[in-house]
Formats: sequence, C-alpha cells, structure tokens
Amino acid sequence: MVPWVTVGTHAKRIRTLSVATLLAVGAAGMGSSGDVPTAPPRSFEVTASRFKFEPAMLEVTEGDRVRLILRSTDTEHGLEIKKLKVKVAVPEGGDPVTVDFVADKAGTYEFKCSEYCGSGHGRMKGRLVVAPRAE
Repeated sequence: MVPWVTVGTHAKRIRTLSVATLLAVGAAGMGSSGDVPTAPPRSFEVTASRFKFEPAMLEVTEGDRVRLILRSTDTEHGLEIKKLKVKVAVPEGGDPVTVDFVADKAGTYEFKCSEYCGSGHGRMKGRLVVAPRAE
C-alpha cells in the first residue's frame, strides 16, 4: 500500500479525496473482503530535531492503520521505514506533515532520518514495534 502524505491544505484535499474514493469503493461492495481498513488510525505526533525523534519508539498492533504527524523543530529532516516502504520529507519551520500506512506485518522496524541534517544524522533513529494481532 502506498502511504498517503499530507503537506498543507492542498495535499489534505488530495488525501481526503483518496480516502473518499476508497470508502466509495467499499460502499459499492468492491473491496469488502477487508482490503480497506475501517478502524480509525493509530495517530502519533512525532517531533524531529537534531539528532533525535520524540517519541523514538512507537507501538501498534498488526493490521493497524498508522498515522504519523511529523514536525521539525529546526532544519529539514525526513522519516523512512524502509521495510514498510514509508518515506517522507519533514520541512524546517514546524509545519506538520502527515503520512498514513498500514502496519501489515508483525515485527520491529527501524525508522531513521532520511535527509542529511548534520554530523549526528547517522544516529537519528527510532523503532516501530508491531505486535502480532491476538487471535
């Protein structure tokens, strides 16, 4: 699944249209096999600053839709979770950037800054822990 990215009002309209389209498809009976997650997303506000993410550990359950609302307190940063194909730039200035994705497989995933931000860039990391869904 390709993550949705929101930057400013214009992009929100695009994301809203995407969600509305998915809901319309589900309402029409297509994709009713569970392709479109219906639960509200697990939402996290994440702050990026030299050279850390806060919080640096996020915990969700397998199958959860995840929404990250990212802000930078200083320079341009990025957030990448390679194994989940999530990558987003976080601009300087504090404007929020939102990325949505589905944590579809249990495991521990490293996320890191994907935009060079100075000498401590390499240690700017965090973890997303996806717990197995209880049966």
